[in-house]
Amino acid sequence: MVYHEIRIINGKKQNYLIYNARKGEKWAKKSRFIGYGNMTKKEVNRLREEFEKELSAMLESKNLSKEQISTVENLKKVYNKKISALNPEEFEKFENTFFTELTYNSNAIEGSSLSLAQTDIIINEGLTPEGKTIKEINEAKNHLEAVKFLKDYKGKLNELLILRLHAIILKNISENFAGRYRENPVRIFRSDAEFPEAPLVPQLVKNLVYWYKENRKKIHLFEMAVAFSMKFVSIHPFVDGNGRVSRLLMNFILKKNNYPWINLYVKQRAEYLKAVREANNGEYKPIIKFCLKTLEENLKSFRIM
Repeated sequence: MVYHEIRIINGKKQNYLIYNARKGEKWAKKSRFIGYGNMTKKEVNRLREEFEKELSAMLESKNLSKEQISTVENLKKVYNKKISALNPEEFEKFENTFFTELTYNSNAIEGSSLSLAQTDIIINEGLTPEGKTIKEINEAKNHLEAVKFLKDYKGKLNELLILRLHAIILKNISENFAGRYRENPVRIFRSDAEFPEAPLVPQLVKNLVYWYKENRKKIHLFEMAVAFSMKFVSIHPFVDGNGRVSRLLMNFILKKNNYPWINLYVKQRAEYLKAVREANNGEYKPIIKFCLKTLEENLKSFRIM
């Protein structure tokens, strides 16, 4: 994180932008002088954005090109500028619409038969559409609850957060498995994907969280968010709900670092799952490219760009 620091040197007020990053057991510090005397908040923020953009371009990335990094940072800037200009009523409407679509798409990717309109009346009007199962109705309610939980959550990404999200996702659906790692092998219908044996799962999740902590200031955060989601789903730590939790964790990392959430569309399910399979084999460029393209589509659909 970049912060503004004021120093008094030889009786003069000097302004600096400071960035601290941990590298192994040591801390690396970068600073930039930005001017003398009093500076407006607007000017400091403008210079901070420029500095952060430069820092992002310097981060290690095997899977993001410089052009993609520039695109991501521009989308972040445009999104935050547009959102900050909304009044409370406009922001609430935007957020409600986006989270409804996010809930619909994430559940539909996993096989829910609810339409967007049916999802809307369940989570926003408290009504129950005819001909739909209790499981599908609870999936819609639970996903929105998980989204709202993440929106307000100020803590760190850790194992407890992962288990908490899963407990919400399977609430009133599979209580015996909610918030608990699987104890048996798991397979995906019509897929030859193989996942780790159940006894290995708790340690693998711990290893993944450790990897995140060690690399979150070394790898570009857009790449980190997508890669974490893919590494998580390759472990498949739960009996059910792995895909939904993986996408929520991706969006949590993005949200935590002021990037827009990504709403992956069910209409692109085949392309998404193909990229997921490639990521399971260690090839992350396709899924990162797919998520970046989808993010651009998200922002265009809401006329943010």
